[in-house]
Amino acid sequence: MKRYEKESLFKNFLVFFSLMEILLVLLFAELYRAERKEYKENLHKNMQLCSYMMNCKQFTFDFSPKDAHKRNILYEDNGYYSYFEIPKSQKYLMKISYPAAAVQEDLSKIRRILMIKFLFATLLLLLIAFLFTLYSLKPIRTALRINDEFIKDILHDFNTPITSMVLNLKMFQQEKGEDPFIKRVTHSVDTMLLLQNNLKSFLHHSPSQNSEVDIAALAKKRLEFIENLYPKIRFVYEKKSDLTKWTNEELLTRILDNLLSNAAKYNRPHGSVRLTITNGSLSITDTGKGIEDTQKAMQRYYKEQERGIGLGLHIVQKLANELNIALTIHSRSGKGTEVTLDFAAIERSQA
Repeated sequence: MKRYEKESLFKNFLVFFSLMEILLVLLFAELYRAERKEYKENLHKNMQLCSYMMNCKQFTFDFSPKDAHKRNILYEDNGYYSYFEIPKSQKYLMKISYPAAAVQEDLSKIRRILMIKFLFATLLLLLIAFLFTLYSLKPIRTALRINDEFIKDILHDFNTPITSMVLNLKMFQQEKGEDPFIKRVTHSVDTMLLLQNNLKSFLHHSPSQNSEVDIAALAKKRLEFIENLYPKIRFVYEKKSDLTKWTNEELLTRILDNLLSNAAKYNRPHGSVRLTITNGSLSITDTGKGIEDTQKAMQRYYKEQERGIGLGLHIVQKLANELNIALTIHSRSGKGTEVTLDFAAIERSQA
């Protein structure tokens, strides 16, 4: 079961079980109220019987003037008591009492029995909630499995054209020598292979592999790669300090490629892109069109230009969250954009 499937299972189970448990608590609270009411009624009936038999050891007996009290009503004051008629007596009523200690013992016994039933019902509800959650997620898991199988088939079919491209590029490079156009295509194919490997790792549930990454060196390498794709844009690399962190190099590469590609793609003709490393952070500044709404820019499919489908910054935000990188964007429409990656929350080396 994948991580997001486990998360979905846990959250759905927690919501369903919590709601049912609240209803169960309310049900048993009402049941205890009804049990206590029935207990008082039975106690009063037993007092009535004892008023005739006069031989009930659990009760105490006394006499009170008739005019001072109402008959056949159960009073509660340091226990329970009630007043009953005495045959052939014109002045007195019989007072039958049940002590508070005995009342508390009886109520404790009722609570213990109800608590045992409540715990049993909770365990049963726990099992039902888990089985129901599994059953409700079954169609979703089936759909995800079909989707994974489809992607795996596509990835498998990609192997043939990508392998053909790699072999032909090597042959063409041997024939023509160093050529900037061949170099750009080679870099693009390498990026395709990297993305294909990332997708394969995701489909096979492989966890992200972290290592100590020289972020400054990686950023320079990715800047040179994007520079080959956009020869009309001026790229500037500025390193003011070292930056090495324990993180995932492949995911960080995807972040940098998306940001640098956007900075070049949406730049003005003969504009510039500056990548700066300083004080544990990395910033990418461009002279492009800018972003009108930086908050919505992170939303999936949101775009302000005709080009693209609005996934780049959404992917960057998702990967940055996964790597615990703080991402901020400052932009002015028509002036340019500055994106900052803050690595302060990431350790320098493995703990």
